Amino acid sequence: MITASQFLTPARELGFNFYTGTPCSYLKPFINYVIDTDGFEFIDSVNEGDAVAIAAGATVGGKRAVVMFQNSGLGNAVNPLTSLTYTFNIPVMVITTLRGEPGGPADEPQHELMGQITIAMIETMRLKWAYFPQTDSEVAPALKLADEYMKQTNQPFVFVMRKDDIADYKLQKKPAPSKKDISITHTDHFNLDYKARTTRTPVLEALQKEMGLDAAVIATTGKTGREFYEVGDQKNQFYMVGSMGCALAFGIGLALVRPKLKVVVIDGDGALLMRTGSMATAGAYKPKNLVHILIDNEAHDSTGGQGTVTGSVSFGAIAAGFGYESIYSTDELTVFTELLKKLKSNNETTFVHLKTQKGSPEKLGRPKVTPAEVSVRFTEFVQA
Repeated sequence: MITASQFLTPARELGFNFYTGTPCSYLKPFINYVIDTDGFEFIDSVNEGDAVAIAAGATVGGKRAVVMFQNSGLGNAVNPLTSLTYTFNIPVMVITTLRGEPGGPADEPQHELMGQITIAMIETMRLKWAYFPQTDSEVAPALKLADEYMKQTNQPFVFVMRKDDIADYKLQKKPAPSKKDISITHTDHFNLDYKARTTRTPVLEALQKEMGLDAAVIATTGKTGREFYEVGDQKNQFYMVGSMGCALAFGIGLALVRPKLKVVVIDGDGALLMRTGSMATAGAYKPKNLVHILIDNEAHDSTGGQGTVTGSVSFGAIAAGFGYESIYSTDELTVFTELLKKLKSNNETTFVHLKTQKGSPEKLGRPKVTPAEVSVRFTEFVQA
């Protein structure tokens, strides 16, 4: 057993000072120490998959990030670990606990199966891993192994933490009182018939024309990224080819560590429905440089146009409830285009809900630049 500081202090010396994740009783002293201690930043994620995406965004922004969660949430993190960090070569450190360890201490029944398959899952994802160090003398070699592997491969490294690996540490800081204005209200402004609305490509053209190279722009998976590439490939554009629903979490991580850089996330209705909880993180931490744009065509356009349920959803009201500071809704391209001029210089956590109709160019191609190439040039852009 070691203390949290015996691991975290040398980890900080290697640059690992950005932490995110979800709680676990095994991780409790570790998370508490990070929250209490100067020199660390902890972002409370709403789920494990979002935590991976937040850490990935922070890493692209220049931080060395650590993701922490219980192994029961490892399944929730599989998608971004296999289609975001792996695909785009983004090295984050992962610490997962081993609840339900075979032959280990008695645990809750819901951990029995996951405890048996945790290591197999990690290895199936081709992730390098090691057990969390249990003595002070093991810490330096363990961190060296992780540090060198991540630098050499640009891939994540996983530590598996078992019960009582970390000595108890009680949280000293009290949670800050909520400052949310519960009187915030929002009314949707949708005036056009469905067929009178624009499709997605003119929206992306307007956005690129107005933003130019003055912002980092993250396009969600599916046809949004493909159409954005066709509009004009630029170094400040990140095409999220997988990790459906993770664009916002990725943008939050980037926006938090690069506060002087405008970060624009282009989301889709199907994707945002999948991980709506990330809006709570945006509203809680309120990165002033974040602009979250939802292009809502009420359909899964890239898989055949099957409908989503957003025809009855007020995302503007949801954004208000989650604590966004500026909220706009429209279904008119001219209104959206004028709004973009304002968004370039605003200094508030902003949400824009734009209704469109489905449809895309008939011969829509795919980006010819690889995800790895996108990651390299995007990282260079945001850190410049």
